[in-house]
Amino acid sequence: MWQERLRIKKSNKIAGLYPFTKLWMALIYSVVAMLLGSIKTGGYPVVMMLSFLIVPALAMATGIIKEFNKVFSKILFLCVLIVVIQALLVKSATILWTVSVFGWFNLNVYEESLQYALFLSFTIMCMGGILTWFFRSTDNKELVRACEKSGMNPKAAYVLLSTLQMIEVLQKSSKTIMSAQQARGVETEGNVFVRSKAFIPSMIPLILGAITSTEERVLTLESKGFLVKGEKTRMFDVLPNGHEKLALGITIVFAALAIGWRVILWVM
Repeated sequence: MWQERLRIKKSNKIAGLYPFTKLWMALIYSVVAMLLGSIKTGGYPVVMMLSFLIVPALAMATGIIKEFNKVFSKILFLCVLIVVIQALLVKSATILWTVSVFGWFNLNVYEESLQYALFLSFTIMCMGGILTWFFRSTDNKELVRACEKSGMNPKAAYVLLSTLQMIEVLQKSSKTIMSAQQARGVETEGNVFVRSKAFIPSMIPLILGAITSTEERVLTLESKGFLVKGEKTRMFDVLPNGHEKLALGITIVFAALAIGWRVILWVM
Protein backbone atom coordinates (compact mmCIF):
# COMPACT_ATOMS: atom_id res chain seq x y z
CA MET A 1 0.00 0.00 0.00
CA TRP A 2 1.43 3.38 -1.03
CA GLN A 3 1.61 5.96 1.73
CA GLU A 4 2.29 9.63 1.22
CA ARG A 5 4.99 10.81 3.58
CA LEU A 6 5.89 14.48 3.88
CA ARG A 7 9.34 15.28 5.14
CA ILE A 8 9.91 18.53 6.98
CA LYS A 9 12.44 20.41 4.86
CA LYS A 10 14.26 23.51 6.01
CA SER A 11 16.51 25.60 3.81
CA ASN A 12 18.73 26.61 6.73
CA LYS A 13 21.27 23.89 7.41
CA ILE A 14 21.41 24.51 11.18
CA ALA A 15 17.62 24.61 11.55
CA GLY A 16 17.36 21.43 9.48
CA LEU A 17 19.62 19.40 11.76
CA TYR A 18 18.16 16.29 13.34
CA PRO A 19 16.32 17.23 16.59
CA PHE A 20 18.52 15.04 18.81
CA THR A 21 21.65 16.63 17.32
CA LYS A 22 20.40 20.09 18.26
CA LEU A 23 19.41 18.79 21.70
CA TRP A 24 22.92 17.45 22.29
CA MET A 25 24.38 20.78 21.17
CA ALA A 26 22.16 22.59 23.68
CA LEU A 27 23.05 20.22 26.54
CA ILE A 28 26.80 20.36 25.85
CA TYR A 29 26.71 24.15 25.68
CA SER A 30 24.81 24.35 28.99
CA VAL A 31 27.40 22.19 30.75
CA VAL A 32 30.29 24.18 29.25
CA ALA A 33 28.67 27.49 30.22
CA MET A 34 28.34 26.34 33.83
CA LEU A 35 32.00 25.25 33.77
CA LEU A 36 33.14 28.58 32.36
CA GLY A 37 31.13 30.34 35.05
CA SER A 38 33.66 29.09 37.59
CA ILE A 39 36.40 31.11 35.88
CA LYS A 40 36.40 34.54 37.49
CA THR A 41 38.32 37.65 36.41
CA GLY A 42 38.49 40.05 39.32
CA GLY A 43 35.51 38.23 40.80
CA TYR A 44 33.36 38.67 37.67
CA PRO A 45 32.29 35.82 35.32
CA VAL A 46 33.80 37.52 32.25
CA VAL A 47 34.37 34.25 30.35
CA MET A 48 30.77 33.14 30.84
CA MET A 49 29.58 36.57 29.73
CA LEU A 50 31.61 36.26 26.53
CA SER A 51 30.44 32.68 25.94
CA PHE A 52 26.84 33.89 26.04
CA LEU A 53 27.45 35.71 22.74
CA ILE A 54 27.39 32.28 21.08
CA VAL A 55 23.65 32.00 21.72
CA PRO A 56 22.43 35.09 19.78
CA ALA A 57 25.04 34.36 17.09
CA LEU A 58 23.63 30.84 16.74
CA ALA A 59 20.08 32.22 16.58
CA MET A 60 21.12 34.61 13.79
CA ALA A 61 22.87 31.81 11.90
CA THR A 62 19.75 29.66 12.23
CA GLY A 63 17.53 32.45 10.89
CA ILE A 64 15.23 32.65 13.90
CA ILE A 65 16.47 35.86 15.51
CA LYS A 66 12.98 37.46 15.59
CA GLU A 67 11.35 34.43 17.21
CA PHE A 68 14.31 34.14 19.57
CA ASN A 69 14.07 37.78 20.67
CA LYS A 70 10.35 37.49 21.46
CA VAL A 71 11.01 34.80 24.07
CA PHE A 72 14.46 35.88 25.24
CA SER A 73 13.32 39.45 25.99
CA LYS A 74 11.31 38.08 28.92
CA ILE A 75 14.34 36.17 30.23
CA LEU A 76 16.48 39.29 29.84
CA PHE A 77 13.98 41.39 31.83
CA LEU A 78 14.06 38.85 34.66
CA CYS A 79 17.88 38.84 34.70
CA VAL A 80 18.08 42.66 34.76
CA LEU A 81 15.65 42.65 37.68
CA ILE A 82 17.82 40.11 39.52
CA VAL A 83 20.95 42.24 39.01
CA VAL A 84 19.27 45.42 40.24
CA ILE A 85 17.70 43.85 43.33
CA GLN A 86 20.76 41.79 44.26
CA ALA A 87 23.30 44.59 43.74
CA LEU A 88 21.31 47.30 45.53
CA LEU A 89 19.48 45.51 48.31
CA VAL A 90 21.77 42.65 49.37
CA LYS A 91 24.56 44.12 51.48
CA SER A 92 28.14 42.87 51.28
CA ALA A 93 31.57 43.99 52.44
CA THR A 94 32.61 46.31 49.58
CA ILE A 95 30.65 49.30 48.30
CA LEU A 96 31.45 49.65 44.59
CA TRP A 97 29.77 53.02 44.10
CA THR A 98 26.86 55.08 45.45
CA VAL A 99 23.86 56.09 43.34
CA SER A 100 21.95 59.24 44.22
CA VAL A 101 18.19 59.02 43.57
CA PHE A 102 16.91 62.51 42.66
CA GLY A 103 19.05 63.91 45.48
CA TRP A 104 16.67 62.48 48.07
CA PHE A 105 18.59 59.42 49.20
CA ASN A 106 21.56 57.29 48.19
CA LEU A 107 21.67 53.66 47.11
CA ASN A 108 24.84 51.63 47.53
CA VAL A 109 25.94 49.16 44.87
CA TYR A 110 27.78 46.31 46.61
CA GLU A 111 30.56 44.66 44.63
CA GLU A 112 30.24 41.08 45.93
CA SER A 113 26.47 41.19 45.44
CA LEU A 114 26.92 42.51 41.91
CA GLN A 115 29.40 39.73 41.09
CA TYR A 116 27.01 37.03 42.30
CA ALA A 117 24.07 38.71 40.51
CA LEU A 118 25.97 38.73 37.20
CA PHE A 119 26.95 35.07 37.66
CA LEU A 120 23.35 34.07 38.40
CA SER A 121 21.90 36.20 35.60
CA PHE A 122 24.28 34.97 32.90
CA THR A 123 23.75 31.38 34.04
CA ILE A 124 20.01 31.85 33.46
CA MET A 125 20.63 33.68 30.18
CA CYS A 126 23.00 31.01 28.83
CA MET A 127 20.79 28.05 29.71
CA GLY A 128 17.50 29.80 28.95
CA GLY A 129 18.90 31.22 25.72
CA ILE A 130 20.16 27.91 24.34
CA LEU A 131 16.89 26.17 25.22
CA THR A 132 14.98 29.00 23.54
CA TRP A 133 17.12 28.49 20.43
CA PHE A 134 16.41 24.75 20.49
CA PHE A 135 12.62 25.02 20.83
CA ARG A 136 12.38 27.94 18.37
CA SER A 137 14.38 26.06 15.72
CA THR A 138 12.69 22.69 16.34
CA ASP A 139 8.99 22.09 15.87
CA ASN A 140 7.28 20.08 18.59
CA LYS A 141 6.17 17.44 16.11
CA GLU A 142 9.75 17.07 14.88
CA LEU A 143 11.00 16.33 18.38
CA VAL A 144 8.17 13.92 19.13
CA ARG A 145 8.63 12.09 15.83
CA ALA A 146 12.35 11.72 16.58
CA CYS A 147 11.46 10.31 20.01
CA GLU A 148 9.10 7.80 18.37
CA LYS A 149 11.82 6.69 15.94
CA SER A 150 14.18 6.18 18.88
CA GLY A 151 11.73 3.72 20.46
CA MET A 152 9.44 5.84 22.63
CA ASN A 153 5.95 4.45 23.19
CA PRO A 154 3.38 6.23 20.98
CA LYS A 155 1.22 6.98 24.02
CA ALA A 156 4.13 8.61 25.83
CA ALA A 157 5.01 10.51 22.64
CA TYR A 158 1.47 11.87 22.41
CA VAL A 159 1.57 12.94 26.06
CA LEU A 160 4.87 14.73 25.37
CA LEU A 161 3.42 16.48 22.33
CA SER A 162 0.30 17.55 24.24
CA THR A 163 2.45 18.90 27.08
CA LEU A 164 4.63 20.92 24.72
CA GLN A 165 1.58 22.37 22.96
CA MET A 166 -0.43 23.03 26.13
CA ILE A 167 0.90 26.54 26.83
CA GLU A 168 0.41 27.68 23.24
CA VAL A 169 -3.13 26.27 23.10
CA LEU A 170 -4.15 27.82 26.44
CA GLN A 171 -2.64 31.15 25.39
CA LYS A 172 -4.69 31.20 22.17
CA SER A 173 -7.85 30.21 24.09
CA SER A 174 -7.21 32.94 26.65
CA LYS A 175 -6.89 35.59 23.93
CA THR A 176 -10.15 34.39 22.35
CA ILE A 177 -11.98 34.56 25.69
CA MET A 178 -10.60 38.05 26.46
CA SER A 179 -11.69 39.25 23.02
CA ALA A 180 -15.19 37.86 23.68
CA GLN A 181 -15.24 39.66 27.04
CA GLN A 182 -14.33 42.92 25.31
CA ALA A 183 -17.12 42.41 22.77
CA ARG A 184 -19.58 42.10 25.69
CA GLY A 185 -18.41 45.41 27.11
CA VAL A 186 -16.19 44.06 29.90
CA GLU A 187 -13.16 46.24 30.66
CA THR A 188 -10.01 44.20 30.14
CA GLU A 189 -7.44 47.00 29.88
CA GLY A 190 -6.29 49.37 32.57
CA ASN A 191 -4.55 49.08 35.93
CA VAL A 192 -3.84 45.87 37.83
CA PHE A 193 -7.20 45.82 39.59
CA VAL A 194 -9.18 46.20 36.35
CA ARG A 195 -7.16 43.44 34.68
CA SER A 196 -7.61 41.12 37.67
CA LYS A 197 -11.39 41.63 37.61
CA ALA A 198 -11.46 40.64 33.95
CA PHE A 199 -8.94 37.80 34.34
CA ILE A 200 -10.68 35.87 37.13
CA PRO A 201 -14.03 35.38 35.29
CA SER A 202 -12.14 34.28 32.16
CA MET A 203 -10.53 31.38 34.05
CA ILE A 204 -13.80 29.43 34.28
CA PRO A 205 -14.45 29.18 30.51
CA LEU A 206 -10.73 28.58 29.96
CA ILE A 207 -10.71 25.57 32.29
CA LEU A 208 -14.01 24.24 30.93
CA GLY A 209 -12.73 24.69 27.38
CA ALA A 210 -9.57 22.74 28.22
CA ILE A 211 -11.64 19.87 29.63
CA THR A 212 -13.91 19.87 26.58
CA SER A 213 -10.99 19.89 24.16
CA THR A 214 -9.46 16.93 26.01
CA GLU A 215 -12.61 14.90 25.45
CA GLU A 216 -12.65 15.91 21.79
CA ARG A 217 -9.03 14.81 21.40
CA VAL A 218 -9.81 11.42 22.91
CA LEU A 219 -12.67 10.89 20.45
CA THR A 220 -10.47 12.01 17.55
CA LEU A 221 -7.71 9.58 18.51
CA GLU A 222 -10.19 6.70 18.81
CA SER A 223 -11.68 7.51 15.39
CA LYS A 224 -8.19 7.41 13.86
CA GLY A 225 -7.35 4.04 15.43
CA PHE A 226 -4.68 5.32 17.78
CA LEU A 227 -5.03 2.31 20.09
CA VAL A 228 -5.08 -0.25 17.27
CA LYS A 229 -1.99 -2.45 17.30
CA GLY A 230 0.13 -2.45 14.19
CA GLU A 231 2.13 -0.06 12.06
CA LYS A 232 0.80 3.49 12.03
CA THR A 233 0.68 5.82 9.04
CA ARG A 234 2.76 8.96 9.49
CA MET A 235 2.05 12.10 7.48
CA PHE A 236 5.63 13.30 7.79
CA ASP A 237 9.04 12.03 8.72
CA VAL A 238 12.15 13.57 10.26
CA LEU A 239 15.43 12.65 8.61
CA PRO A 240 19.02 13.87 9.08
CA ASN A 241 20.17 16.53 6.62
CA GLY A 242 23.75 15.22 6.49
CA HIS A 243 25.42 17.95 8.56
CA GLU A 244 24.92 16.35 11.97
CA LYS A 245 28.48 15.02 12.32
CA LEU A 246 29.98 18.41 11.48
CA ALA A 247 27.73 20.25 13.95
CA LEU A 248 28.44 17.79 16.75
CA GLY A 249 32.15 17.82 15.92
CA ILE A 250 32.35 21.61 16.25
CA THR A 251 30.39 21.46 19.52
CA ILE A 252 32.65 18.75 20.96
CA VAL A 253 35.80 20.66 19.96
CA PHE A 254 34.43 23.78 21.66
CA ALA A 255 33.65 21.76 24.80
CA ALA A 256 37.08 20.08 24.80
CA LEU A 257 38.87 23.44 24.53
CA ALA A 258 36.80 24.90 27.34
CA ILE A 259 37.35 21.89 29.61
CA GLY A 260 41.07 21.83 28.82
CA TRP A 261 41.40 25.53 29.60
CA ARG A 262 39.61 25.06 32.92
CA VAL A 263 41.85 22.12 33.87
CA ILE A 264 44.98 24.14 33.06
CA LEU A 265 43.77 26.99 35.29
CA TRP A 266 43.07 24.52 38.11
CA VAL A 267 46.56 23.06 37.83
CA MET A 268 48.23 26.46 37.68
